[in-house]
Amino acid sequence: MKAFYTFAWWVTRVLFAILYDIRIEGRENIPAEGGALVVSNHRFLKDPVVLAHAFPPRRQLHFMSKAEWFDNKAFGLLLSALGVFPVNRGQGDMTAINRAEELVSGGHLVGIFPEGTRNRTGGPMKPKSGAAFIARQAHADILPCALLFGERRGFRSRITVKIGRLIPYEELGFQSEERVSLRRASKLIMNRINALLGWEEDGNEAAGG
Repeated sequence: MKAFYTFAWWVTRVLFAILYDIRIEGRENIPAEGGALVVSNHRFLKDPVVLAHAFPPRRQLHFMSKAEWFDNKAFGLLLSALGVFPVNRGQGDMTAINRAEELVSGGHLVGIFPEGTRNRTGGPMKPKSGAAFIARQAHADILPCALLFGERRGFRSRITVKIGRLIPYEELGFQSEERVSLRRASKLIMNRINALLGWEEDGNEAAGG
């Protein structure tokens, strides 16, 4: 499966290099080894591919994607071969959460969009608690990323991928009552993404207490 991912990574990398002007900042923040959750804003269907290209193929991103994409058996097999696994959104899908936890604990990178869906407007949205919940379960570090799109759309439009500083698990502050901790950790995660996007952070970022 890893060989197929590497093949697909190179094929799509060449294609996207032709179609778009892609800039990547902060590659030095990618951990050389070990598991982590890679979180980012999400606007377009191509986002997982663009984000994956910011990481070397040896640091494969395993994405969580809505279960509906797997309804087509052939397409579902393709996604599975690329390391994508399904999640039933809005249902507290513990099978998907356990899979993400298993991957992170095994030293892999798991890509998650904390907003839970595509952001149609491009403006700030409230995060869901899924990324923080998985981080708590797996004691995972968080790698915040941001996808920025230029005003011009179409051929050779610019896409900038910003990779931020790793957020160690200890900074997420899972010491207080469970629901409060998840909410605050989710806000911290989203604030770090918003900062990379150039949006003003929510002043109540602290996760602890």
